[in-house]
Amino acid sequence: MGIIEEKLKLLPDSPGSYQMRDENGTIIYVGKAKNLKNRVRSYFHGAHNAKTTRLVSEIRDFTYIITSSELEAFVLEINLIKEYNPKYNIALTDDKTYPYVALTNELHPRLIVTRNKRKKGEARYFGPYPNVGAARDTVNLLNRLYPLRKCSHIPDKECLYYHMHQCLGPCIIKEQFDYSIYKNKIASFLNGDAEDILKELNEKMNALSNSLEFEKAIEYRDLIESIKNTIKRQKISINDLTARDYVGIYEDNGDLSINIIITRLGSIVQNHQTIINSYISKEDEVLSYLRQFYEINEKPKEIGISGINMDNIEEMLEIPFVDIKLGKKKELLDMAVYNAKYNLENKRNIYKNQVLKRIETIDRLGELLGINPPMRIEAFDNSNLFGEYPVSGMVCYINGKPAPKEFRKYHIKTVVGANDYESMKEVIYRRYLRLVMENATLPDLIVMDGGEIQVHAAKEVLEGLNLNIPVMGIQKDDHHKATIIFFNEKLIPLDKNDPVFLLLADISQRVHDFAISFFRSQKAKGFFQSRLDEIEGLGPKRKEALIKYFTTIDNVKNASEEELKKAGMPSNLAHKIYEYFKEENNEN
Repeated sequence: MGIIEEKLKLLPDSPGSYQMRDENGTIIYVGKAKNLKNRVRSYFHGAHNAKTTRLVSEIRDFTYIITSSELEAFVLEINLIKEYNPKYNIALTDDKTYPYVALTNELHPRLIVTRNKRKKGEARYFGPYPNVGAARDTVNLLNRLYPLRKCSHIPDKECLYYHMHQCLGPCIIKEQFDYSIYKNKIASFLNGDAEDILKELNEKMNALSNSLEFEKAIEYRDLIESIKNTIKRQKISINDLTARDYVGIYEDNGDLSINIIITRLGSIVQNHQTIINSYISKEDEVLSYLRQFYEINEKPKEIGISGINMDNIEEMLEIPFVDIKLGKKKELLDMAVYNAKYNLENKRNIYKNQVLKRIETIDRLGELLGINPPMRIEAFDNSNLFGEYPVSGMVCYINGKPAPKEFRKYHIKTVVGANDYESMKEVIYRRYLRLVMENATLPDLIVMDGGEIQVHAAKEVLEGLNLNIPVMGIQKDDHHKATIIFFNEKLIPLDKNDPVFLLLADISQRVHDFAISFFRSQKAKGFFQSRLDEIEGLGPKRKEALIKYFTTIDNVKNASEEELKKAGMPSNLAHKIYEYFKEENNEN
């Protein structure tokens, strides 16, 4: 909950849509809010019913998009639900579900309004719609335009729709109809492309008007107005249906924040954010990022960008650039810029709070041990199997945070058998003699993943190198959990709720896992090589090539001669390896 608590403090008093995410980053719930701060905080503070409690138990992070009004947040919520289909939105809407328009895949298809999706493949769904009235208007309109079946069950005789030319009459005409042209036009309209239909109807209206058939022309005029009104009711956020992306850019103190609001079919369907911390040219960095972004994401028909001057953007991105200055499009572009700015400020505040907490923990550890705050900590652990494949691992923490580039692995070279004391002396000597010789940065604290024996081994070596670095040990219980600090010949118990305990437990687990992982790789490699040593003519370089290519001895045993050749083996040697393991396989 740590990261969530920090983000809760920084929520804005603004309307918007929020997205709850699980441990994999998957959106599991989408909501809307008049006030994001109040609404999102309510999930983590206060009592809930059973369903909401289950949702909260799965939340590991949340994101949000700030909008300019509650209505925009409402429409955005529906669009995001449609886009991501979060599993909890069905269960947690107080029995309220949004209607869809379904184009069925029956022999004689129908258009219906439904709140329940059928089995996959039984229908194609469009929506959800903000209100059932808009969905019904859409279906009524399309049923006037295209002669699909209107009856839920095919009757024995024709009905009024047949005589009105709004149904092909499968009830009386026993033949297979080709509905594909109608289905394609309906799908196109429901996906937001009404231009072809409006153009066709306008041409018919003008033709009727020119031939003085005014009453029929008025019918088409009313139909055109009905289509336009239906579109308006469906699309609240944007007044056109062009697929367009709005890129907002905010730059401050060497950081570059990019926010992309993605609109399709007149609605916001996604919001993408990123922060770039190191760059030289803002324009070059944005262009490079967008080119990579559109390599893996659908390109829009147009793109609007605020915050940079770039004359060659169309040529470089191969997307038409539109200069947005007025209207709803300008509001969306401003929203993208505002979200870019807010995201950067939010990330900075979160990072600042995390750093402060880590520094506080380091200060507390220093006080506990009676030393200066250990800003750089290096921790060691050994691993072997009854003295075989002995290795050691070192992890480094800087300002309370792991620094993986500083991690080191060691083969034990001078110690024979399982001797943890001498193994630790060798590694400590090699590590700190090197740092002294290179005049490199020394740690403020050395942590041994063990107790008194490991600490004494380290201190003995450091004294010989004339180094005065504090050394502490972490003693563990039977479940390999850190429980007690060993420092200056004293045992200091740890409170499991103390941030110092959490830091040391993390260090202990990380160095243990690092050393074990290295040990397992060396053990597997050693076994692998020992088997290959039995094959005459197989030298060290080619053994290494086999290890790299096949990774396990079983893969080599089951490999064909052709596969062995692909691994870099000459034909005669590939045959020899194949025959060696073939004989062994036959014996087994």
